[in-house]
Amino acid sequence: MREIAENRNNAGQQSIELEQRIYACWLDTIYWLTREAKYRLLETAGNVRDIYEMSEERIASAIGLQNCRRFLQHRRQCDPQRIWSSLAGLGISYTCCLSNDYPSGLANIPDPPFGLFYKGKLPDEKAPAVAVIGARKCSEYGRCMAERFSEALALQGVTIISGMAMGIDGISQSAALKAGGSSYAVLGCGADIIYPKSNEALYRQLVEKGGILSEYPPGMEPRPALFPPRNRIISALSDVVLVVEAREKSGTLITVDTALEQGKEVYVVPGRCTDTLSTGCNRLLRQGAAAAVAPEDIIEDMHWQVKKPQDRKTDRQELSLSKTAQELYSLMDIMPASREEIIRRLRENGKAYTLPQICQGFVELELKGVSVCQNGQYCLSAKAALDRQ
Repeated sequence: MREIAENRNNAGQQSIELEQRIYACWLDTIYWLTREAKYRLLETAGNVRDIYEMSEERIASAIGLQNCRRFLQHRRQCDPQRIWSSLAGLGISYTCCLSNDYPSGLANIPDPPFGLFYKGKLPDEKAPAVAVIGARKCSEYGRCMAERFSEALALQGVTIISGMAMGIDGISQSAALKAGGSSYAVLGCGADIIYPKSNEALYRQLVEKGGILSEYPPGMEPRPALFPPRNRIISALSDVVLVVEAREKSGTLITVDTALEQGKEVYVVPGRCTDTLSTGCNRLLRQGAAAAVAPEDIIEDMHWQVKKPQDRKTDRQELSLSKTAQELYSLMDIMPASREEIIRRLRENGKAYTLPQICQGFVELELKGVSVCQNGQYCLSAKAALDRQ
């Protein structure tokens, strides 16, 4: 009998939780209503179910007369259950500040979102998380660093958080997923909007292996004003923020500011003094940010108990590389170099391999995942660079 009573009690609690989500979701689809106004309504009503049934006078006292009129119009036109069902049809889930699965990292910031619309899953709060951010128009150096850090962190069980933007964001998230890790994107538009379109494949991979999150309702198109606020969510979901490349006046620095306000650790990948894409990074270093020259710098400083990477087979002997491929491997670095430059170094070392042998060596390294060729230039893969340390 006690077990039956407990089951009934649990079922009742789940029913109440679902009802709260449905009405909170309805409230959160009022896109023009600020999150501050939503929290004022919640404080006035006590729970979201009662917000829906509040009198005109109480609504007006909480959010003003003009907002009250628009609120009442929304209530007449939009049914909570219908909105909830339409979200399910889009494959979108929802959690709010009253829900058990609402990320605790968000609950502890000064301006938490009222709720989150998401596709896929919510981040696992037990796993360490790093936000990898940087320039949209990144350099080859930035690309290599983003891939190297994100892949290595993912291999050790660290979640990668970013914004799915072009450049460093998308590169880091793709590298994490390719390594078999998990990654989550926070969008500056509705969770059903793929932006930018060039990252459509990444969007679908994130839905399958991680998640797409947004505080904006479905259908909300991307606008410049929506992106800065989402940065506070990226940093709040992370334990550490890693800046790979940033100009002196970069939107990336907005995320850094919010991270510092939230008490997060900020790490920076150093860049050359002459590179404009590293000006913002180097300035952050002067201001006291921690330098990260390898993924282990972050892991060791944070004292994370991470899992050891498995099945890493980039060692030359394990891969049984030919002598030519071994020589080429020894001349490669994380910075890209042209084929002609690598061959020149090979000749300077007194190696007399024929051109067909050299070409075969390049192909061998690519096929075994040791090197990567981009725009006619070769560099070590992230795994190979990590193993060389």
